[in-house]
Amino acid sequence: MPPVVLQDYDRHGEVWVLDPDSGRLSPGTPRTTDGANALDLCHGFVHALPHDALSSRAAAEGAALYAESSRLWLQLGADRWDCDLMSVRYTRQPDGTRLLTVASQEGPPREVPVPAPDTGPFDPSYDWTDALADDFFLWAADQLSEPGHRSVLRAHYLRGFAPV
Repeated sequence: MPPVVLQDYDRHGEVWVLDPDSGRLSPGTPRTTDGANALDLCHGFVHALPHDALSSRAAAEGAALYAESSRLWLQLGADRWDCDLMSVRYTRQPDGTRLLTVASQEGPPREVPVPAPDTGPFDPSYDWTDALADDFFLWAADQLSEPGHRSVLRAHYLRGFAPV
């Protein structure tokens, strides 16, 4: 599969290039307003792992939701699932640990512990929309929860969108 240009989920204006075979990310160059250094359009979103790779712009692995080859994919590191052939569940354990469970026809379910988002200082207006914005894994599970969402994302990501 060819490399895929992805918008950084956590840092708007940041762009990464994902090698789907290895799960490795390399820094991309965001599009400028005059078109200089313009990359191809983005085809999904990525959350860099470890998160501190964002500040150093070093190569990292990623968790991504993107479209390529007429398919919608969920990728965690080097593991990749066709979203039409899997289900995903996001749970929060009593101790605060978060788990992303991916079940597919290709093998046993995989439980992946995921980092809790940094929500910053207490904010009494913090709501579900804020939670989705702060937590890539919660957002991805929400987007994949219904077939209608999947088809809309697939179409949008296959067309591509300019990084913001």
